[in-house]
Amino acid sequence: MNNIRLTLVFFLLLLIVGCASTSGVFRIDDNVYRISTRATWELGGRAGAMRMALEEATEFCQKQGKVLKVLHSEESYGHFEGGRVDIIFSCVNPVDKK
Repeated sequence: MNNIRLTLVFFLLLLIVGCASTSGVFRIDDNVYRISTRATWELGGRAGAMRMALEEATEFCQKQGKVLKVLHSEESYGHFEGGRVDIIFSCVNPVDKK
């Protein structure tokens, strides 16, 4: 019986993980980066995708000792694909954020 529960938990975790994805941060110009994320409605749709994108971009900038500055963002939502967010950003010194 424990093996059945363990197997069920494993497959549920795989299902949830499959409901969200990220492109990771990639450079598109000098100190200009892009990240794209997707989340199904179970993980918040557009709001969940935006949260994931901002968290990953913020962490990326913090590793450089800088802060996130969003230059442009686009959001979309489709019934079968869920929420999708694309963010273009740069990492700036905290005093330069304005």
